[in-house]
Amino acid sequence: MAAPYFRPISDQPGGGRFLAAAHTAGPWDRSQQHGGPPNALAVRAAERCAAAETGRADLRACRIASEFVGPVPVGEVTTAARVARAARSGVLVEVTVGGGGRDCLHSRIWLITDRDTGSVAPLGDPTAGPPTDREPAFGLSFPYSDSIDWHEESGSILVPGPASVWARPRPELVAGEAWTGLQRVAFIGDSASGISAELDWAEWTFLNVDLDVHLARPVEGDWLHMSAITALGPNGSGVARATLSDVYGPVGFTLQTLVLAPHRR
Repeated sequence: MAAPYFRPISDQPGGGRFLAAAHTAGPWDRSQQHGGPPNALAVRAAERCAAAETGRADLRACRIASEFVGPVPVGEVTTAARVARAARSGVLVEVTVGGGGRDCLHSRIWLITDRDTGSVAPLGDPTAGPPTDREPAFGLSFPYSDSIDWHEESGSILVPGPASVWARPRPELVAGEAWTGLQRVAFIGDSASGISAELDWAEWTFLNVDLDVHLARPVEGDWLHMSAITALGPNGSGVARATLSDVYGPVGFTLQTLVLAPHRR
């Protein structure tokens, strides 16, 4: 297993400093992180802040709304978290991820009170799962993608159009810690615009300026299924959306706003 995506330098519930590993890098610039790792780190910061500020153990992170206000560097990054609202039904935490002396990512994460609603929404038998008769495979190689087990189910990252994949990060987010559901989904869900790309990677860039994730229930197991589609507009923007599932079926959704531009030579 590769080294964790982030190594703590200092780590407190209200914020910390971390060293991002090389395999956080995205496809456009090896000095900049893919959107997945910093979003997952923001979720971790929110979970720790909410637990420390409220003393509660019955909270489950189920939604993240993030805005990229600058590229996130591969290197030292910081987190700062604060509780914006605390109520019996849930807690809202605001998180900033910074790097290079400036803000890079602004996130708002909701943690909802975990209560039993199985009588109205029972969890049935597992209905699907990643293929077990072949090795994981993916059509595009860059540090972030190479750290993940991918099973392309339909479509391909190299062929324009909708696609579906099973995915599982191999390293830990932070050493010694198990992935939580929203951490895993934020990490993988930021790839929806990539796997369903409608443009040639060599000719165009289509960076997302945000990420919205909504979960209906906890994610079960290590593998996440993502069925994604991209819609392009004629004025320089687009939208990517995905349905997320685990072995029990649909679990949530993602949305991303894309900025379309010719690839710089």
